[in-house]
Amino acid sequence: MEEHQPKVPLAQLDGYRCTTSSARMLTVGVPSQIRSPLVVSLFAYWNRVRAGRITPRWSDIQPVDIKSLLPYVVVADVLERPFDVRYRIVGTAVVEAFGYDFTGETLRRPKPDPETVAWLDVYRQLVDRRGPCFAQYKVPMDLKEALVVDVGVFPLSSDGVRLDRLIELEDWQAEGGFRPRVIKPTVQDFTILPELPG
Repeated sequence: MEEHQPKVPLAQLDGYRCTTSSARMLTVGVPSQIRSPLVVSLFAYWNRVRAGRITPRWSDIQPVDIKSLLPYVVVADVLERPFDVRYRIVGTAVVEAFGYDFTGETLRRPKPDPETVAWLDVYRQLVDRRGPCFAQYKVPMDLKEALVVDVGVFPLSSDGVRLDRLIELEDWQAEGGFRPRVIKPTVQDFTILPELPG
């Protein structure tokens, strides 16, 4: 599979558990389908601050360093028993795209429904990869056209051991003609791109 970003070697695994899945992450790169400079920028920042580890700590992320990206950023806590996701930060561009601010909510609350169950499965896949993930929304706009929005999802750790947070960038600016509060993207519009071979 072709990529437009070089793979980056992991120098060390200090302070992080090395599992079978993390051992596969010896190199990482951006899939060629991802065209968003914002997604690539957050990936480059995440990759730099992790300093060769599997993932950076949450405390390594400095908002001032990614100020221009913040409207497109979502930060979520990964909860267990039962598995859930709590949205800690939701950027203004994401709020506009979804039509409401879900900061502080979890997927299971306030309203569990079939869409929630599907999103829980998506987030479980993102967490289980234990490394950077790339995805796309393809939201139908009419019979012939779809809005394509690039997404990058990168793990974080609060304590240097557990992968218990995610920082995500959804580039809703890439398609400048979208109408906020009208699109309402769904889980059916979301596809996780395949992992690149190591």
